[in-house]
Amino acid sequence: MNKTLRRIFGKNEFYVALIIVILAAFIQISSGMFFAVNNLVDLFRAIIVNAIYALCAMFAFVSTGADVSFPMIAGMSTYVIFKLGETTNLPVIVLVLIALLIGAICGCINGFFIVKFHFNSLIVTLSTSSICYGIAFGALKGVRINVPEPFLAFANWNILRVTSAQTGLGASLHGAFVVMIVLYILAYLVLNHTMIGRAIYAIGGDEISARRAGFKVDQIRFGVFVVNGLIAVIGGICYACMCRNCSPMEYYGGEMIVIAAIVLGGVRLTGGHGSLLGCFLGTFLLGMVSNSLTMVGVSVYYQNVFLGIIIILGASIAAIQATRSMRTVSKFDSE
Repeated sequence: MNKTLRRIFGKNEFYVALIIVILAAFIQISSGMFFAVNNLVDLFRAIIVNAIYALCAMFAFVSTGADVSFPMIAGMSTYVIFKLGETTNLPVIVLVLIALLIGAICGCINGFFIVKFHFNSLIVTLSTSSICYGIAFGALKGVRINVPEPFLAFANWNILRVTSAQTGLGASLHGAFVVMIVLYILAYLVLNHTMIGRAIYAIGGDEISARRAGFKVDQIRFGVFVVNGLIAVIGGICYACMCRNCSPMEYYGGEMIVIAAIVLGGVRLTGGHGSLLGCFLGTFLLGMVSNSLTMVGVSVYYQNVFLGIIIILGASIAAIQATRSMRTVSKFDSE
């Protein structure tokens, strides 16, 4: 097997893409509706927010460890500015900046305790999530509210409307899809074409070596969690505008499916490894399971079983590849 094929077959992305193709073929053969244009548009619409959140999870795991605070940071900050939008005449840009400021503050809290005191990132971000939850439902009462007038233009922004000739059903792709694409482009440029991107991978792979190489480990880790707070806010606003209402409860617990998606896509929980393509493919696959299996008559409960099997397979592949990489390194060192 030549190096090119070995490189392709050695990546999680290949196996996730293969599962997507097989599952799509199965659904199409069983229902004849998977490739209906309205179903494809619905599927891409459904994965937008989780794909944005996947950036938060990936940055955290690659550089430091788990971040489980991003859904509640998103929920609390979005709820605050929607309440302000109802009761004030602030322009939308000011409201968005307020939300970003809240997200950045939450990210600073995470980064401060993780960097300054070397606390476990899972414990710190879980605490931040709990604080945001308490503020949203305690101080702010957390009842469902509709999209305020300043955000209506974005809530009504659809970049594509289609009607399937096969099913007669219509679907629309929300403008948040453009936001997702822009975020992925920016993330790609940072991770692949800047020293900060190299530092993120280096720190997660081997912190001691990263320090010896001159990377500012503490500053990079702090910055990652601040950026995660900003990305979470963007995802939260997109989700609320797509739903045309905001309830903080709908954000609670959203981190688990996102973490499952990125692990499926090849992000290693031990750090230092992961790709944007893998994150997107993992998110897309889990979106397919959630959105498309009903077309072949699979119960919601059995969908969860199928979802669990896929996650286990993906994690197993990632673990096997990590073990092979360690063996290769060990063999190289011994020689």
